[in-house]
Amino acid sequence: MGLALSQKPRMDSLSEFRDWAHLPPEIVDLISEKVNYIVDYVRFRAVCSTWRSASRPKPRHLPPQLPWLMLPYDGYSWTTKDDTTRFFYDVWESKMREIHLPETEVMTCCASYLGWLLLVSYKGRQVSLLNPLTRCQIELPPFSTWFDPYMISFGMTKMTFSADLTDPNCLITALLEDNCVMSCQVGDRSWKRYYYQSKELADVTCYNGRLYFLYQGEMVIIEYNKSEHKGVLEPELIGAVVVLADLDFLDDDDEPNYIAAVELTVLLDPELAAVEKYFVEGKSGVSVVGFHPEGKFMLYQFQEQQMKLEKITIDSTAIFYGDNYPCLALSSDDWDSLDGGSLYMEHRRVPDALKLAAVKSGYHTKFARMVDGNVMYWYDINQESPYHQAAPAMWFQPSFF
Repeated sequence: MGLALSQKPRMDSLSEFRDWAHLPPEIVDLISEKVNYIVDYVRFRAVCSTWRSASRPKPRHLPPQLPWLMLPYDGYSWTTKDDTTRFFYDVWESKMREIHLPETEVMTCCASYLGWLLLVSYKGRQVSLLNPLTRCQIELPPFSTWFDPYMISFGMTKMTFSADLTDPNCLITALLEDNCVMSCQVGDRSWKRYYYQSKELADVTCYNGRLYFLYQGEMVIIEYNKSEHKGVLEPELIGAVVVLADLDFLDDDDEPNYIAAVELTVLLDPELAAVEKYFVEGKSGVSVVGFHPEGKFMLYQFQEQQMKLEKITIDSTAIFYGDNYPCLALSSDDWDSLDGGSLYMEHRRVPDALKLAAVKSGYHTKFARMVDGNVMYWYDINQESPYHQAAPAMWFQPSFF
């Protein structure tokens, strides 16, 4: 009896299985949810019109994204024509990404937060938020005319949101180097300024209906509610008295409208109090990172019930440390390309003792990956970025929202 041989599959059967463009929409959507990197998701939707229509234009499943380094540009140049092309260095693909952003013409990018850029015009007459990927733009109140425009450009060190921008109660907070904290909500006519006397402010953040202020040896917490009276924030009674001011287009001769507010103080661990420190964006709850002079870092998590900052492990956390997005944390469990305990620092933040001679010289944008106080790798981006430009290089976390 002869051996029975199986027939070769028909070519039209193979073609049927290879017709990827006509997969059922629910299958395409299911596959798209397995894509985590925002660049790969854009590529996925660009495969064909069927995949594009079957997948969500703004997916919610993407984890916090690996940041890019946004290179400086001179938004106030009166001598050279600005073609409004902005450069973002993608560390993970070793690629410079160019995005044409005409919205940034004659505007300086002062800060970045969760995929949004804070743009300020000369003298602060125009202020807006811009998402470079979606091109969505949100107008904010102008800064008061008594602000020095150069202080706005060079001195703004932080921007943060208390919630998603679609939340009508979202508080947008900005920190300037002169201990000035300003906040507003979308639709407000003016910014509110928070005044503190005889205290050097390190950082500020928002979380769960509270403002958190970080000082050398303590963390101050303020609870706030939106008052029925326009332009005034009224915190609830939880502690000692501080002072706020309402800045409603003040002229030079006007006095601010002060209102009483209250605070709760949490003392810092002596080890954390002795070093440079910032709030960490990207961790759940409220976290603080401290930097030892030799380049090592430590993490603290705020325990609300015990009202204290507790030291936690850094094994599964990578920190990105820049100028206008001071500290961003990402979990190495979400990204194979990240090593826990790593610190990515813009080169001006790296201790001088750890810099190579070639790194100390020149005007190229550079940053380092450090582990346990040792520089593991220097990234030298071949793009001129003179220090006199209106803003330093900053970490930018791409997002669709």
